[in-house]
Amino acid sequence: MNSPFANVFLAIQQHIQAGVPAITYIDQDLGQLKNSVRPPVSWPCVLIDFEDFNFDNMGENVQVAKGTVVLRLGFAPHSNSSQATPSLYLQQAIGYYDIEWDLHKVMQGWSPGDDYGYLIRTNALTQKRTDNYRVRELRYSITFEDYSTKSQQQYAPATLVVADQVML
Repeated sequence: MNSPFANVFLAIQQHIQAGVPAITYIDQDLGQLKNSVRPPVSWPCVLIDFEDFNFDNMGENVQVAKGTVVLRLGFAPHSNSSQATPSLYLQQAIGYYDIEWDLHKVMQGWSPGDDYGYLIRTNALTQKRTDNYRVRELRYSITFEDYSTKSQQQYAPATLVVADQVML
């Protein structure tokens, strides 16, 4: 892959799969969780997106990129979690907190490769929904340098003049 975003996506996907086996579905965020009907995912899932990337020039068409990796963590509805819920069902109802915590522990401070910075959590929030699905958004900042359009210097061969002779 040539795109930094494709490389980061694949590295994150593999890292989550290896580090948080409770997550059964990892994909690009294409809006799968926006519908209130049965989303086309298995549970729990993580959907990956890239938002708010800004690029600053460093010279010679090299840029530094800084933005946000968004991990949408989705859970199917479980039982009620009120104080009257039996303990077994309560543990299932709030188990997503542990999965979210495990996901954060494998992502915080991790780098998707030598050419990339470390992921640093900047925000975590709950999506307000009208259905019973639970969706948490974990946001991580990341930076990388993009050399893909760097100016290529072309040099002419040096010419050496020695006693009325041109030598190449």
